[in-house]
Amino acid sequence: MRTKIFGAALALVVLFSVSGYSAIDKILIDFTEFEKNMTQVLDKDKQVHKEEIAKHPELDFAQYGYPTVEFTIEDWKLEMWKIKLNSSANTVKNNMDSYCQKVESKRFGTVLGVRVHFPEWKFLSWALVAPPYEFFAYYDNGKYVNQLTDDGENDMPMGVLVNVGQIKYIQAWVYGLNYTHQIALRLKDRDGNIQEYFLGHTQFDGWRQLTWVNPVYADDIRDRILQRIPLYPLSYPYVKFDSYVVYKPETDNGGDFIIYFKDVKIAFDRAIVRETLDIEDEKWWGILAEKTLEQKLHELKSIGEQLHLMKQEMDRMTNQGKPSGE
Repeated sequence: MRTKIFGAALALVVLFSVSGYSAIDKILIDFTEFEKNMTQVLDKDKQVHKEEIAKHPELDFAQYGYPTVEFTIEDWKLEMWKIKLNSSANTVKNNMDSYCQKVESKRFGTVLGVRVHFPEWKFLSWALVAPPYEFFAYYDNGKYVNQLTDDGENDMPMGVLVNVGQIKYIQAWVYGLNYTHQIALRLKDRDGNIQEYFLGHTQFDGWRQLTWVNPVYADDIRDRILQRIPLYPLSYPYVKFDSYVVYKPETDNGGDFIIYFKDVKIAFDRAIVRETLDIEDEKWWGILAEKTLEQKLHELKSIGEQLHLMKQEMDRMTNQGKPSGE
């Protein structure tokens, strides 16, 4: 009888340690549904922005002469993703021949296709594959963009994962073409810090799931360094997709390099067990909504200037060569 009771107790302890503290895995970004999800986010963002400006008309920068910014899916489509070459590789020709486009895969459907034109000679160079603009984690009312319900958390892959504690591993589906180039992933946290995670080389052909594993992750909570995390009015810890990094070894020739990306998945511990919180702090104080609105409007000012200059340049190119009387 004692043996049975001890065995049952041990089983409960093991179950508690595995189910209560094991990492969960979530999709950070999935290019097969990226444009569909982004369209949904942009539509809601426009609605929330108008509602918040109606409450705080003094924050409407258009009345002060600043260009207004209303994103559409055309601004975020896969063809608009950017390639940023390192300084020694950053020439006009290399930039013109480096770009992204939407590609159809027989296995997965829509994926992100990338062409990078590195300098022809042999030396180490690298390129960032980044979205056209930085992903925003919140709407203007303080709600997370990947939160579909009031109680939801990371419901929709949108380049952002919230409530992220310690990361256990990162996986990414990558299509290689037998080159020795290497791939890494950069993530940005809520404090603006960027961390790079090495995924592996591309010396294979076809699809392969590259993985980074945290060497200091401990499954057993007895082996962890336990610490308290400040809560409200700080936001939950989150990570945002910053960029892929493509490294060309110094031993290889340059020229064109082609690669395809399907998604990024992250396994992590939840930083905060939300279900145990008794009070919804933001509901009563609204501090996060106030902070995020001010921060986002500041970012939109600089983006608006950039879009305004791009539109002027496009108008110049469109009207170039036309007689002045037309």
